[in-house]
Amino acid sequence: MSDEFLTVSELNRFIRDVLSSGFPRSLWVCGEIQGYDRGKDKKHVFFELCEKDPVTHDITARIGLVIFAQSRPKIEAILKKAENAFQLKDDIEVKFLCKVDFYPGHGQVRLIVEAIDPVHTLGKIAQDRQRLIALLKQKGILDKNKQLELPELILNVGLVTSYDSAAYHDFISELKKSGYAFRIFLADSVMQGKNTESSVIKALKIFAGMPKDVDAVVITRGGGSIAELSCFDNEKIATAIAQTGIPVLSGIGHEINTTVTDLAAHTFAKTPTAVAKFLVDRMDTFAQGVEDRRGRFFEALRQVFKTRRLRLKDSAVVLQTQTLGLVRRHHQHLFGLASAIQRTPSARMKEAKNRLKDTGTRLKKIIYLHLQNSRTKINHYQKLAQMAEPKNILKRGFSITRAQDGRLIRSVEDAHQVKSIATELIDGIINSEVKSG
Repeated sequence: MSDEFLTVSELNRFIRDVLSSGFPRSLWVCGEIQGYDRGKDKKHVFFELCEKDPVTHDITARIGLVIFAQSRPKIEAILKKAENAFQLKDDIEVKFLCKVDFYPGHGQVRLIVEAIDPVHTLGKIAQDRQRLIALLKQKGILDKNKQLELPELILNVGLVTSYDSAAYHDFISELKKSGYAFRIFLADSVMQGKNTESSVIKALKIFAGMPKDVDAVVITRGGGSIAELSCFDNEKIATAIAQTGIPVLSGIGHEINTTVTDLAAHTFAKTPTAVAKFLVDRMDTFAQGVEDRRGRFFEALRQVFKTRRLRLKDSAVVLQTQTLGLVRRHHQHLFGLASAIQRTPSARMKEAKNRLKDTGTRLKKIIYLHLQNSRTKINHYQKLAQMAEPKNILKRGFSITRAQDGRLIRSVEDAHQVKSIATELIDGIINSEVKSG
């Protein structure tokens, strides 16, 4: 056996020297970040750069990296100056300028990050997104939810977002300000990171099983960088939206770019507040339509009453004229009969009496039928008048709200212009003081 040997530290230093001579300059390395999120708050960030099989997406190679504290300000400044600023996180592909290093203390090869090329990451995200959009269009997934009919009245909303987040509060606050009785079913979901896909899909499946309870589903979050929102450029989420069977509205919160989730949704807006405003505006339109239809109904009812009154008046005049004419004709006939009786024998008189009796009976029947028909018409018109009587309308659960000067209050905007209102119910009047909300 040879007496010559190297200690571990000597061997490691030798390896370091060999690597230093083999890689004298820094070089660009591409790969997908893994393990960055759990160490990003530390002084020095240690993580890995991985390469994946393009078909199976299994990791085929990996190497350790470190961003030392003195290099972080430089890298963060580069990211902020990018066309679409983003932050480093797991599962995004990056291009780093690295120095190959071998740490003798641990016997490990690692790359020391010196700079980053943000154009590579943004280009890769955009390229993957366009490829996915083309695939989803080919499968018809992007249009499937849009083919569903959006209900005219949307009050029961399935909300997919993170509870107590800014997006949640912005959305709920906008709905509360409207004064409409929105009913929210919240599916508390992860809206950032690798768990977003499974969390959002789970929420969509829950609401898909509630078609009678939910009018529409809203997916929303409070914005972020392109890299942070890339989890919503997701084929499985888009497919789940297409299979939900309920109209899906999205407000992912990015003012510049539109995510694949937005494209797959029935309707999308830029922010949580904008989605809520869309629902409120839809309710305003519905309420205005109801008010317009109510006004047209009462106007038509007034015209019907006016027309029926005129017809009733005309019928009464016609009835009176016909009755007088009938009586006059029968009087003339009676005078004729009287003359005939005086000129004819008793048999002729008896026959005339019988005809007179029959004529009187027919006259009574005719007058009775005319009067009965007139009573029926009058009763019908009285029922119509009773239906339109305000007190009867109040009995059916409606109410009438007026300002102190007697003007009708038809909207929340009308109420904001007065100090007090009086609401008339079937059993009394409620006086209320208007306070701005």
